Amino acid sequence: MGVNPVEALTQHLADDAPPLATCLLLLSEALTGRQDAVDVGTGLLDELAHDITDKTVSGVVRHLFDESQFLGDVEDYHSPENSFLDRVLERRLGMPITLSAVVAEVGHRVGVGMHLVGMPGHVLVGIDNDPGRYVDAFGGTELDEVGVRGRFESIFGADASLAPKALRPIDTLAVVNRVCNNLTRSWADSEPPALNRLLDVRAALPASARERQMLIGLAEARGRFDLSARLRNDVDPTDPAINRLWARLN
Repeated sequence: MGVNPVEALTQHLADDAPPLATCLLLLSEALTGRQDAVDVGTGLLDELAHDITDKTVSGVVRHLFDESQFLGDVEDYHSPENSFLDRVLERRLGMPITLSAVVAEVGHRVGVGMHLVGMPGHVLVGIDNDPGRYVDAFGGTELDEVGVRGRFESIFGADASLAPKALRPIDTLAVVNRVCNNLTRSWADSEPPALNRLLDVRAALPASARERQMLIGLAEARGRFDLSARLRNDVDPTDPAINRLWARLN
């Protein structure tokens, strides 16, 4: 019998430094039923890294976006396939967060330390030993701080203020949660099985009280009162917002 991907993902996320690619690939297995996502995705990342001769930030960017032709999916941005790392690697098409994961994971494999940056509306890649230098994986370009500010303003308007904390690194759990948020949006109008599976997987993962509160509301909206009831034990019962949700459930 194979490893349960939800259990494996939960175990990894409890570690001090959960492996990003493995966790995203396990999420794909958990949500799609594809049993070889971890093996396929890991192999493709290894192959991409093996072919890089210029082991620098620019060399990684050039190999992925010029030579290997990874692209941001501007035509079907919210396609669920853009959230599954194995499919992004196979199709060479994705959204900012999954393409950023590709860049960071390939970078690590060639000795270039990188991390994901959770800028609102658009995840970027930061360089461990070069603060102020970033990769916009959706556009396949390198950015300095001025370029990042311009990217932020292009999303939120010229008057939007980019706080320094918006450019902090995000950990693997935060990445998994953001991917799940994207899938929730992608599947909002889908048939129940896809979103119900996502709700069940999210309920099994580590989460803050605020995230549990959000999940209770989403479960209620989808008529998943069984899940809402199970989640009651995982949040602070004195939280007024939780009490309001429970009042509507009872």
